[in-house]
Amino acid sequence: MKSFRNILLLSIIPFCMSSCSKWLDVIPADRIVEEQVFNNQTGFYSALNGVYLDLLNSNLYGASLGPEYIEILAQQYNIRPANVDYTTAVNHQYTNDYSKRRLQSIWNASYKSILNCNIILENINKQSGILSQHSLAIVKGESLALRAFLHFDMFRLFGPVYKTNSGNLSIPYMEKPVVSSSPLLPGSQLVEKVLNDLTQAELLLLSADPIIQDGPLNSVVEGLNNEGRYRSLRFNYYAVLALKARVYMYTGDKVNALKYAKMVIDAPGMGTYFPFITHTQVLGNSKNPDLTFSTEVLFGLLNTSRNNVFTTYFNPDATVNNLLIPRPGTISALFAGEESDYRNFPIWKNSPLEPNAVYNTKYKAGEDLTLFRNNLMPLIRLGEMYLIAAESETNTPEAYNYLNVLRNKRGLTAVSDGLLTRISNEYKKEFFGEGQLFFYYKRNFTTPLKSGITGNNITMTIARYVPLLPDSEIQYRP
Repeated sequence: MKSFRNILLLSIIPFCMSSCSKWLDVIPADRIVEEQVFNNQTGFYSALNGVYLDLLNSNLYGASLGPEYIEILAQQYNIRPANVDYTTAVNHQYTNDYSKRRLQSIWNASYKSILNCNIILENINKQSGILSQHSLAIVKGESLALRAFLHFDMFRLFGPVYKTNSGNLSIPYMEKPVVSSSPLLPGSQLVEKVLNDLTQAELLLLSADPIIQDGPLNSVVEGLNNEGRYRSLRFNYYAVLALKARVYMYTGDKVNALKYAKMVIDAPGMGTYFPFITHTQVLGNSKNPDLTFSTEVLFGLLNTSRNNVFTTYFNPDATVNNLLIPRPGTISALFAGEESDYRNFPIWKNSPLEPNAVYNTKYKAGEDLTLFRNNLMPLIRLGEMYLIAAESETNTPEAYNYLNVLRNKRGLTAVSDGLLTRISNEYKKEFFGEGQLFFYYKRNFTTPLKSGITGNNITMTIARYVPLLPDSEIQYRP
C-alpha cells in the first residue's frame, strides 16, 4: 500500500497544444515519487494537469461518458445489428459480461481520478508554504470541483432515481487518498458532500480565479505570462456555479437551481466572456466551422485527437459496426418546422448508408488544428443554465423568457406553449453526443422512451435507470 501511495497515478504528459503557454506543458514521466512532485509549485500544477488529461480517457469523457456508451443508454442511436455488445447496452442489459466490463472500466477510471484529486488535496495540507496564496486557492478549488464533478457523475449513473428514492444507498464518497472501501452513502448524503466540495471550491475560486475579471482568455499572447489563460479548460468559478445549478436541478431543489443558474447568466461580463455563437461562426466558415459552439462552453476538455472520436463513431465512410447514427427520420422529426436551427445543418449531414438517415459532425475537426474550436469537447455549457432557469422558474412568462433567449440564439422564434416538452427537445438538440440526455431522463424518471432502434416505446423502470455497482465494489462488502 505504501509503495502504491508513493507513486503518483497521473499521466504527466503535455496538456495543451504546442502553441500554448509553458505553464500548460508538463514534464513527460510515467512514475514520479510523490514527494518530488509536490516539492514545488510547478509540480502541483503538473499533477492537476494530469487529472484533466485523464478525463479524456475513453472510459470517461473521451467516449463512455461523452459521445458513446452513455448516449447509447439514452436511445440516441440506431445500433447496427452486427454489434451485439452495443445492442445489450441499448437494451439496458447491465448484467451481461460486456456491460459489466464497461461499467467497471468507467468506475475504475473515475475513482482513479478522484484518488489523484485527493492526493493533490492532501499534499496541499502537508506541503505548507510551497504554493502562493493565489495558487493554493486555484489548485485547491479546482481539485475540489473535479472531485465533486466525478462523484456526481458516478452518482448520476449508479445512484438511485433521486426523484423517487433519494434515501437509497448509492456510492462511496472518497475524501482521502486511500484505496480501501468507503461506506455507501444514501443519495441525499452523497449529494450533500458534492455540494460541500463545490461550496468550498466556489469560495476559493471567487477569491482568485482570473476569469472573473478577465474572462476565459482562450488564446495565448506571445511574450506574456499566460498562466491565467484558457480558464474554460479548467474548472473555473463559473463552471462551479453551473455545476451547483446542475446538482440542485437533479435533486429537485428548483429554488437553488434557479439561483445558481442566474448567477451564471447574470454574471457581469458573461455576454462578453461567453458570447452565444453566431450564424456566421457555424455556417459561414466552411473550413473551420464552430460546431461545438466553443464560445459558450463554461468547462470543456482540449482533445487534440478529437477527430478520432468522429472517425471512430460517426463517420459513415470510416466505421461500420461501431457507427453511431440515429434511427432514420428521428432528427428530421426533432427539427421539423425549425430546420433553420443552428444545431441542424451543418452539424447534421445526410448519411450515404440509408435513406432519411443523418450523421453528426460535431466532433469532426476543421482544417486548422491549432484553433481552439477544433479541439474542444464540451462538458458544461451556457445553454444548460437557460434550460435549468426555464424549468425552475415559477413565474411562467419568465420561464418562457429563459427558453426563448436560448431559442433566439439558435435562430428560432419565441414560443409560449408546451414548456416542458420544448425543454426536453432542447436537451436533445443542445447536448447531442455530450452525455447529458440519459441523466436528464433519469432525473425526471421519464417513461416511456422511444427505442433508438425500432422507435417503439420502452417502458423505463428503476432497473433500466440504475445499473448495479461493479463487482469490485460490492463483492467484499458485508
